[in-house]
Amino acid sequence: MRTLTKALLGPILSVVVSSSLANAKDDSIKNQVEAGFNLKEAAAQKILKKYAFTGEERIDYYADIYDGRSFLLIPNPEMYKFRLKTTKGKAVLQANTKISILPSVCSEGWTFKVKEKAVGELKLNSHDREKFARAVVEQLDALNGADLSKAVHDVQKLHQQIVGLKLPLLDKLLSVPANNHWYFTASHLTKKIKWTALQDMGWGRVEVSITQGEDFVGSTFIQKKYEIEFQLEDEMSQEDFAQSICAFMKEQDLQPEDLQPGRSKPQLETLNRLSRINSLLGF
Repeated sequence: MRTLTKALLGPILSVVVSSSLANAKDDSIKNQVEAGFNLKEAAAQKILKKYAFTGEERIDYYADIYDGRSFLLIPNPEMYKFRLKTTKGKAVLQANTKISILPSVCSEGWTFKVKEKAVGELKLNSHDREKFARAVVEQLDALNGADLSKAVHDVQKLHQQIVGLKLPLLDKLLSVPANNHWYFTASHLTKKIKWTALQDMGWGRVEVSITQGEDFVGSTFIQKKYEIEFQLEDEMSQEDFAQSICAFMKEQDLQPEDLQPGRSKPQLETLNRLSRINSLLGF
């Protein structure tokens, strides 16, 4: 099984949300409109060769709310998400929640959802970024180790750090659990190369991204994956945005078998590891 290399831990952080982090100034809340598909590798490579994409390496560290049985954020219909996005020059904590969803279908039969979401962000300095990322990896690995008391300590520590953040929209995420017994815990991380280009299909500019990702649970490699994502760049209606996506997809001559390949959910491995310490966490 592939492991998380030192290079991958490069811009990593260890999650010790210090007082400087908790008091950091936020960048308020912004709205994003986006849509996307999972792709097979051959389809992704075909599109990459056709346009002048600009690539950027990134690592995303995800945390979710655990109630002793399942995660409550990412599977939620409200599309809640908590993550740390890191690139070579920047680290941003994000809390996301859904504003609206517009089901869409192209004449070729491709179905997708145009999603509008609110994004609350908090920039981290390099020291806090390194702490947060390292803590995520170490906690996920501890859940699979022999020292269960360390795993419990790491879960409780990360939980306290996250709930103490001054992050816009975090209050929305904290209101999700139906009972009083739950923990914010790391769920997985994804190492990415994201290639982007602006395209105008007649309704305005859309940012098109091809992403090659590798999912990890701590230092355990789970899978390689490819995605195509679209983000609204110019002012236009969501209907016109959907038309732009259909036009781009048609231009690529993509076939049904190119889209939505099966893939694993790395969170399932984390849930399996968490179950080992349920009684110690009071579940």
